[in-house]
Amino acid sequence: MTRRLLKRLAATAALCVVLSGCGYTFAPQGEHIDSSLRRIYVEPFVNQTAQSDLDNLVRAAFIDQFLQTSRFTVVQSLAEADASVSGAVTNLNTAPLSYRRSMLAAEERAVMVIQVSFIDRKSGKTIWSSRQVRNTIDYELEDDINSIVNTRKAAYEKLAQDTVERAFNLMMSNF
Repeated sequence: MTRRLLKRLAATAALCVVLSGCGYTFAPQGEHIDSSLRRIYVEPFVNQTAQSDLDNLVRAAFIDQFLQTSRFTVVQSLAEADASVSGAVTNLNTAPLSYRRSMLAAEERAVMVIQVSFIDRKSGKTIWSSRQVRNTIDYELEDDINSIVNTRKAAYEKLAQDTVERAFNLMMSNF
């Protein structure tokens, strides 16, 4: 009985060690950022692409990212802000991945590149910046040629959200 008890204790201890060392951590919340910087203004982004509205999609996605944190508050004007986020959508490239028998694209890949700066307004110092945050999305196109515009729009919205989430996580982890 003692031997069985020791085996159970050893198994329980091993399980505890494995579970405690799984490596799971919460998303970074900007621990490296001065705690006095709480009010954030997300400036309108510049759109350097031929695709309209990407600047608005990226700005809205940044606002959403800041709203999801308990650390920061998004403000309505630069004058109210302790820090600001600004940038540009510098590139959007779409290319077919596969074709239908009719030679129309069946699947496409879109690549978005954004430039972002996070600035302390009081000191004027750059907290974080990147000239090139890149992300991709692959999406299928419907057989109906009339639905391509709406399919691409939905893909671009998702791509903007994912690209901004990547930029935000890099910003908060100071990477």
